[in-house]
Amino acid sequence: MLTAKLPLLGKRHRMQVLVALTYHIMSFAHGLGIGWVSPTVQIIQSPETPLSFPVTVEQVSWIGSLFGFGFLSGNILFGLTANRLSRKLNMYLLALPHMLFWILNYFVQNVEYLYAGRFFAGVTSGGLFVIAPMFLSEILDKDVRGTLMSMGMMFLSCGVLIGFILPTKVDYYLTPCIGLALPIIYVVVFCFFPETPQSLLRSGRFTEAEAAFNFYKGIDNGVNVQLSRRVEESKTATEIQSEFEELKTIILAGNANVPVKLKDFFERSALKAFADTFVLCILYQLSGSFAFLNYMTSIFAVSGSTMDPYFSTTIVGVTHICGTFVATVFVDRFGRRALLFSSTTAMIIGMFGFGAFVQFTDAAIKAQYDWVPLAFMVAVVFTSAYGLFGNFFTMVVEILPAKIRSPALSISMCFVSLLVFVILKLYPYFLFELGIPATMYTSGTISVVTTIYLFIFLPETKGKSMEKD
Repeated sequence: MLTAKLPLLGKRHRMQVLVALTYHIMSFAHGLGIGWVSPTVQIIQSPETPLSFPVTVEQVSWIGSLFGFGFLSGNILFGLTANRLSRKLNMYLLALPHMLFWILNYFVQNVEYLYAGRFFAGVTSGGLFVIAPMFLSEILDKDVRGTLMSMGMMFLSCGVLIGFILPTKVDYYLTPCIGLALPIIYVVVFCFFPETPQSLLRSGRFTEAEAAFNFYKGIDNGVNVQLSRRVEESKTATEIQSEFEELKTIILAGNANVPVKLKDFFERSALKAFADTFVLCILYQLSGSFAFLNYMTSIFAVSGSTMDPYFSTTIVGVTHICGTFVATVFVDRFGRRALLFSSTTAMIIGMFGFGAFVQFTDAAIKAQYDWVPLAFMVAVVFTSAYGLFGNFFTMVVEILPAKIRSPALSISMCFVSLLVFVILKLYPYFLFELGIPATMYTSGTISVVTTIYLFIFLPETKGKSMEKD
């Protein structure tokens, strides 16, 4: 009875879970790189810097924002290779720019090395959020898709937390060595998984496609398929075979076999999907949910709190993990909309509360209630993690129409990357020049406007087929 309630424990989903966990090694590695930047930019600007050259606030803003240029480049690169190369080969390629990120940070000689490293970190991010959702959506059953894809954000959050901690505990040059090992492990383990059935069908490799389909559905190959009579196995071998035949028909005769034309992007349903996706992208980035992770230590340093900013950053990192865990557990139970709107409502309250506390209290009150900035940021980060951050990429993939999903996803991620550059470039200016109140009020106002739009127009996509609109 346990596996009936928890479908992830069933035989049908075993290989799907394993391949998702393997991909999440890269999610963790990428999170480590993101989290590492937050305390590191504080450390390299201090008198105790491990580097042989000084780093200015202006250069810090470029270190942060060049991630956006890399993200854009990764979106374009992997958007071009998504359907020209196999899904699996694209998944291998994700490891290369991430390895370059750590290599450049290890051998750093001047600030240009840091610029280039952040650029390659952005390339990795672009690939992770273009290729990986396509790969996973093609092998995961719809009843576990939300959970396993949202789990990626939980692993990313764990990586962010470790990235927050390591620079304050170990030598600067040790973290890149740890970070470099992770993509190597990922590539080695990924060798044991087959290509997606959809990719093989598009290449005309029907026998391999069926074998891959059976592999990801937990069916033994080479023998007459006899499914277990255990309670958790609810479908017969005939029904499983009909699933493959239906998929084969869709791929060969449906949208996947029809060339995508420019007019397909201007159909009413496509324009509606683009509008919803772009507003969701604006909410995701301009609400500050991603920028907070990159500049968390700096936020606490300028908030007026007397608490140790590195300790506060670690607490927020733990909170982010808890939030993404909630997303993983509840996304397939309550749906995408419920988590998103409860999340953004609490985020808005937390950001306006944080800004008001900093603006309307004096130094004495800030010292007496030094825990308040941490409490507000914990509320903002936890709620953004379980609703917006944890489910963003799942929702984007599910919103976009099947026929244009691959190019449309790349276009959407290019838009996100431009927003990433803008927010990471402007955030140091807002924090250090305009202050916490202006920063939080601006993010909160943008969140209000975009949330109202999405509440009216965003559809629920829980359980949506990935092959049919």
